[in-house]
Amino acid sequence: MIKNSFRVEQKNKLKQKLNYQYKQDFLVYKEIKKILKFYKNCKNILIYIPLKYEVNLYKYRHFLAKKYQIFVPFMQDKSLKVVKLRLALDKKSFGVYEPKNSFLQTQIDVAIIPVIGVDANLGRVGHGQGFYDRFFESISYKKPLVIFTQIIDARSHQFFSQNHDIKGNFYINPYKKYFRKVKNNDRNISRINSRFYRRRDWICSRQKD
Repeated sequence: MIKNSFRVEQKNKLKQKLNYQYKQDFLVYKEIKKILKFYKNCKNILIYIPLKYEVNLYKYRHFLAKKYQIFVPFMQDKSLKVVKLRLALDKKSFGVYEPKNSFLQTQIDVAIIPVIGVDANLGRVGHGQGFYDRFFESISYKKPLVIFTQIIDARSHQFFSQNHDIKGNFYINPYKKYFRKVKNNDRNISRINSRFYRRRDWICSRQKD
């Protein structure tokens, strides 16, 4: 019930933020670039085609594509698959635009995912459909670094995410920047955690792993 109430509250806030500005998109993009700089051997990045109340990273795709292979989600049944970002885009369910389907198999190193909000442990609150949760559960390779984006600061101080909910390594909005410091066997993630733990402009999220 807490999660559902929180979701409704944040959706109402988002409805009042449709005058979102270009500068705010850039602030989020700039911080993501800093993270990617420290994440060594990153080749494949999952972004998303934004809805009108989501951070628009799509317009920076040409800059990202200079160093990385760019992929986006493709809705398939009740889950997602990743496909190479290419034009043209078709409008699908929930008003989401997608490229053509692809049968290319790939491994994602970094996943940049929009949220409706997060809990105190950076557990994702989405639209409640579970597409991303089922996709991450199906991943058989090493889980990617996860960066959540949002146009408002929608982090709760309560813990209400469940075990199957995706948890972000980072949560970035134009106003505040959070990271979740956790023990991880991935040296790259441990190195990034150490760097941001020392920076006063980043907030270390409470942990409950």
